[in-house]
Amino acid sequence: MSEHAEGQRKKHRHDLGQEDHGSVYAARTTRGIQAVLGIWIAVTFILVGWAMFDASGTHPAPPEAPAATATP
Repeated sequence: MSEHAEGQRKKHRHDLGQEDHGSVYAARTTRGIQAVLGIWIAVTFILVGWAMFDASGTHPAPPEAPAATATP
């Protein structure tokens, strides 16, 4: 590790609060991709929960239909 003449390490740009390299457009694209992936993961968990509930067979029995009567 190289040291400066003052004896302290030079701080990295992230430590100074500076943004990453790249355009603002690229940052927005990255945020958009993260949002889509987050929604995708949430929907996947909902669908898996729904499938587990559906497969568990704990649904109430549907009401029985009344018997058909013949009318003269």
